[in-house]
Amino acid sequence: MTLLALTLVLPAVWLAGLMLAPLAGRDRPGAGPGAGSRLRRLLAVTAPAALLPGVVLPLFQERAALDVPWLLLGARLEMDATARALLPATGLLYAAALASVAWVRRADRPDRGTALAGFLLASGLGNQLLYVAADTATFYVGFALMSLAAAGLVVHHRTAAAHRATGVYLVLSVLSETLVLGGLLLVVAEGGAAVADAPAAVAAGDLTGLTVALLVLGFGIKAGLVPLHVWLPLAHPAAPPAASAVMSGAMVNAGVVGWLRFLPSGAEPGADAGVLPLAGGLLVGASLVGAFGAALVGVLQTDPKVVLAYSTVSQLGFVGAVVGAALRDPALAPAAAAAAVLYLLHHSLVKGALFLGVPVVAGHLTGARGVLVLGGLALAGLSLAGAPLTSGAIAKYAAKDAVYGAPAWGSTLDVLLPFVAAGSTLLLLRLAWLLARTERAPRRGPDGELGAWAALVAAALVAVPVWGVAWLEPLARPEWTDAGTLVDALWPIALGLVLGGAVWAVAAHRAGSVQGPAVPPGDLVVPAEGAWAALHDAGSRSVRSGSAVVDRVRRRVAAGAERVAGAVRDGVGRQEQGLAAWTGSGSAALMLSLAVMIVLGLVIVGGGLR
Repeated sequence: MTLLALTLVLPAVWLAGLMLAPLAGRDRPGAGPGAGSRLRRLLAVTAPAALLPGVVLPLFQERAALDVPWLLLGARLEMDATARALLPATGLLYAAALASVAWVRRADRPDRGTALAGFLLASGLGNQLLYVAADTATFYVGFALMSLAAAGLVVHHRTAAAHRATGVYLVLSVLSETLVLGGLLLVVAEGGAAVADAPAAVAAGDLTGLTVALLVLGFGIKAGLVPLHVWLPLAHPAAPPAASAVMSGAMVNAGVVGWLRFLPSGAEPGADAGVLPLAGGLLVGASLVGAFGAALVGVLQTDPKVVLAYSTVSQLGFVGAVVGAALRDPALAPAAAAAAVLYLLHHSLVKGALFLGVPVVAGHLTGARGVLVLGGLALAGLSLAGAPLTSGAIAKYAAKDAVYGAPAWGSTLDVLLPFVAAGSTLLLLRLAWLLARTERAPRRGPDGELGAWAALVAAALVAVPVWGVAWLEPLARPEWTDAGTLVDALWPIALGLVLGGAVWAVAAHRAGSVQGPAVPPGDLVVPAEGAWAALHDAGSRSVRSGSAVVDRVRRRVAAGAERVAGAVRDGVGRQEQGLAAWTGSGSAALMLSLAVMIVLGLVIVGGGLR
């Protein structure tokens, strides 16, 4: 069995074990945990090992393929350059999340988070499956499994906020699944059953515009495309930090990978040649709105995880603009696709480390561990902002070079995208301010959560320079000995620091603090919920008004029916009196019976004649 098969088989085996473990023996009151509980704990503690094949596979093989003819309509799995770059980061993220859940003993989690581990395994299985899926049907199965399993991550704490966030997430996920399924059915109908054939099939199809719209919107929900991003800032504060790490670090990547796999970037346009530049321009515009708008909204938040959620919307807006530029100009497609994957690789590990850093700050910011925590968070933050020599700087440089000269908003993307780094710096300043005021709950010593966080920080520092730029081509690489390259990397950060200082000064002057006004997490969903509530109230009033009308009609109909029934009773009474007074009533009954028999006879004879 190959490593590619083990990448999917092991998480499925661990997940099945967690689901079937209760059959081994249930707990008995006063007798301690039963065999089922002990088995589930063991599987939860060892679950990170199930993700190891996906981490080591790309290290040993440049390409890998596997045919599974008995699965679905005949599935094919294949590791290409995109999957090779993202599989190790995704495996590390899910393994770190599982370790942070199961390798920490807490009084409020005696089961070692077995339920959460199960949903993490299911989501990770779907996430990895869609990366290596070489046929459209298998890709959709992986996408759907990842999306639906994530609902268990959001609702885990069962709080009111968690239920609300899960409701919003499920509505948007079902919408995403519907749009993606519709788009992929059109892709297959045009000859794109194999993922490699999909872009050309979409470009040459008769319904290119409709297919592209469905795919952009469907995958855009998962990628946090504005205005479909609202699930992110609601889900992250409600979910456990481990769940937030994989949702913002790995799951959002699935939307961008869907764009890269199925949108006809670089393909020869068919009859609807004008559709692709239009769709690309709209994607660039919406992505830039998200990249800059999310930074402005994020700095007004009071929860560190919400700030990080808006940072994800901003960072994915950066990537979406790169993908949109390639859709608009096919000549940019090869470099833009590689740059987008490199940026996803950088962002996934850095953002996962920052999300896990929130509970780490609360529990380990003390003594020597505190120095480690501060240093690791500082390095992750500098990388996210794109400081020189960091993974973020390499990824941003490659992206700017890939879209050099692409028009956007009266300028070019290579000019506009560096300003996203200024917004990231603002968000990081806000995050640092909030973390400094986080309530502490010191732990006695290092634990799995601290170890998982440290592993992600280390991976975030080396992933892009070690395997990202080596496995993805073509990519431009910065020369740090060049003064101009250093200045290009530093000025957005300096601008962000200046803006942050100005915001702090204004807020401190006006209110004596820098807490600032808070925009409710979910921003656009709040007025949407208000509009829905108003519509519901109006509908309720209409129903109540309609009920009053129905009651009046019902009373009138009942009165009329009573009058008709009375008339019928009177008529029947008069007929009974007449029959009773008729002399020879027996003869009348005989004549009536004879008439009925004659009619029945005619019916029977008529049927026989036919």
